[in-house]
Amino acid sequence: MKKFQAVIALLLLSGCGTVFSGTQQTVTVNTNVPEAKVYVNGMPMCSTPCAVELNRSNTNINIILKKDGYNDTVFVLKSQWNPITIINLSFVYSWTTDFVSGGVWKYSPDAVYVEMDKKDMTKAEAEQSRKISEIRRFVLFNYSALKVGDKEHLTSLSALTGLKADRLSNLIKNASDEIDAANKVVSTAG
Repeated sequence: MKKFQAVIALLLLSGCGTVFSGTQQTVTVNTNVPEAKVYVNGMPMCSTPCAVELNRSNTNINIILKKDGYNDTVFVLKSQWNPITIINLSFVYSWTTDFVSGGVWKYSPDAVYVEMDKKDMTKAEAEQSRKISEIRRFVLFNYSALKVGDKEHLTSLSALTGLKADRLSNLIKNASDEIDAANKVVSTAG
């Protein structure tokens, strides 16, 4: 009976955010430039594409990407309240565990894709880069709808790229993931 009571006490004192989400979060970082250096709050972490382990906390995180010949790019990873901690309403002491461990927080998004621009681009190069970024962003944000062949999204992407909707649909359906799909569409659109 004492073992059962000890297990129940342990469960009640553990925070739901900590138990279900952990005290760390993995965030993947990728960019249009391979091997860009990734810095988290000024500390070097890895080169793209990569995954970064972050301790959960209530502060935002600055992700800085650097590569020779490209402008440094900063992305702010927002710290947000972790909705799983709502279960803590069942026992007030669980809040303490989650606040101390960081389990009450989560970072969003948990996958980051950043477009880096070359330094000293001409006006034409800057316009081409903007167009490529717009196409890539559209595919990345609308990948789920594009993958199932949503007509409205394919028509919009067709207008953006100048490619026929059925060709775009084939490119996206044959892609391994959203980044592969974005790369295929951008390279085909030229």
